Amino acid sequence: MPKIPTFTARGRPTEETEGIKTGIQISPTSSIAAKILPAMDVISDYTINKRNNEEQLSADKIILELKSESDKIIFSQKDNIIEEDAINNYKQTFNPKVIQKISTIQNKRVKQLVESGIDLDNSENIYHLKQNSFQALEKDSLTNVNNKITSLMGRYATTDNPILKIKYKVTTEDVIKKYSKDFNLPDNIRDQKLKAAKQDFLLADMNQFAGKINGAEEIKNLDNTLKGTNFLNDEDFGAGFFNAYNNKISELTIKGNPESDYERALDLVDELKNFKRSNGYKVDTGKISIQIDNLEQKVLNEKISHDSLLRKQGDNKIFYDYSSSLKTDLSQSIADPFGQPELEARLAATEIEDEFDRRIKQYISAYPDATLEEKKSYARSTTYVLKSKYEDNQILKISEFNLQATEIDILSKYNTTVDDMKKLSEGTLNQDIIESYESLARLNGYQDIQSFMNDYLPLLKAQLSEG
Repeated sequence: MPKIPTFTARGRPTEETEGIKTGIQISPTSSIAAKILPAMDVISDYTINKRNNEEQLSADKIILELKSESDKIIFSQKDNIIEEDAINNYKQTFNPKVIQKISTIQNKRVKQLVESGIDLDNSENIYHLKQNSFQALEKDSLTNVNNKITSLMGRYATTDNPILKIKYKVTTEDVIKKYSKDFNLPDNIRDQKLKAAKQDFLLADMNQFAGKINGAEEIKNLDNTLKGTNFLNDEDFGAGFFNAYNNKISELTIKGNPESDYERALDLVDELKNFKRSNGYKVDTGKISIQIDNLEQKVLNEKISHDSLLRKQGDNKIFYDYSSSLKTDLSQSIADPFGQPELEARLAATEIEDEFDRRIKQYISAYPDATLEEKKSYARSTTYVLKSKYEDNQILKISEFNLQATEIDILSKYNTTVDDMKKLSEGTLNQDIIESYESLARLNGYQDIQSFMNDYLPLLKAQLSEG
């Protein structure tokens, strides 16, 4: 078997062995490989940035979605005046939503971005919750303060007890000062509120004194004592003074009310015209002067209407007394209360009284400007008409039908009645005639015209046959 020759290596494994040597050297900066290296770095950086941007975009979308939920919760707590309660409600509602949403995120880096973003938003959200709570507290407190002041003003305006008036003033000032201190209001805001309260108190006093004897003098003295020129300018003073007197004049000038006093109202207009403030300001100035002139003209015009209305009311009272007397006489002529009238007569008397009242009311409504004598004349004629109507009905009563009447009379009555019933069915029969038939039917014990005619017309026809 042939033997394989062996040899012993004399150089290092990595050492160049003897062979062909070219003498060519490769530059690390000028080879193709060297030029590719920077491009590979750029590609690598781009890939990382792209991934980061994609993950940030995904996280931002989730954060925006959760922020929408947090905004809703913050809005729902905007009127909660208890700060701690508002924050707890926010956390109890929002945190479970965050946990649930994060649990669905698979990418850890996106999850971390969302958690960081939510933590950052939470700090801002807590700030808004606190701010909203304070604003709600301030708003509710202001409403409460205003309600207290309104109540105190109302009680002040309705009492003439000087001790209570001082009490209400002092209490109002204390309420304003406490509110200003609690909410750290600037001094100028506090002073404005105190000034407004003083104005309202003085205006309330004006309304109390207006219209009273020496009321204008009382207002002037009060204005001087309180140094009203320091907190109520002339224009506002004049407007308040005019409104106070205008209200009182309105109370005194209700047309048609016997208690109205138009003369006193005109006296108050004169007080308006002549009032001067301690600083020389005259209320009858500028636009208020025009208002005073218009008010005076209104009172003068209404006084004429009022006096005329009172005269009519007086005439109406005389007329109603007169017509009532006529009605009583008419009723007694039918059913004498001192005798023993039959039931039919009493019923007829009651019916005629009702018809008399109805006709009088209709006349007064249709002719409101009629004179007293014209009204009396109408009442008398109504009495005659109703008396004649009753007598005609009595003649026609079945129970008292005149069998000795001539055939011509019966035929005329029959034809007239038949013609009237035809008109009644057509809706063209005169209302007075309808009422006459209705009265006749009731006098004979019938409920309506038709049931009465079912017996009455055959009776008339029978009389014609017998004739």
